[in-house]
Amino acid sequence: MQNVKLQEEIKSLKGLGQHFENLLKLASIELGDFSDDDLILLEKCAQYYALTHIHDININLLRDFYYATKKDCLETKRTKAQQRLELQRIKSSIKKAAGDVAVLERFNAAAKERLIPDTVVLQRNSQQLASKQALLDRQKTLKIPKDFNIESIIAKVDSLERR
Repeated sequence: MQNVKLQEEIKSLKGLGQHFENLLKLASIELGDFSDDDLILLEKCAQYYALTHIHDININLLRDFYYATKKDCLETKRTKAQQRLELQRIKSSIKKAAGDVAVLERFNAAAKERLIPDTVVLQRNSQQLASKQALLDRQKTLKIPKDFNIESIIAKVDSLERR
């Protein structure tokens, strides 16, 4: 049973070989015209045919496959270019943000240097309130006559200065 299958496969491969030789003759190509590298490629191609049991490939299908592969390659290149541009934009915005952060850090450091501690502010506040209260107390104890005219005193001081 297996012999029959092998014989049929050998027969079909011989027929395929004859078919390919006829196609080469139609194109006026002899196997001796190929270089060693080309023959190695042809041998690999024949091995692939034998392994995959593909004996008739339509050239249009190969073209479609080639163009689909080429399209994928071009789309990949385009995507890479777009991503490269986006990466450059991101890097430039990072640099700009880093500059802004540096400016803000310098401002923050300067503000911290000028910052007066809460205890000092509270102490000054209490001192000012105490001074204000003392001045208000002194003002209450100071008795100013009702007929006191400050403008006349200022005029007298000015006339004394002129002399």
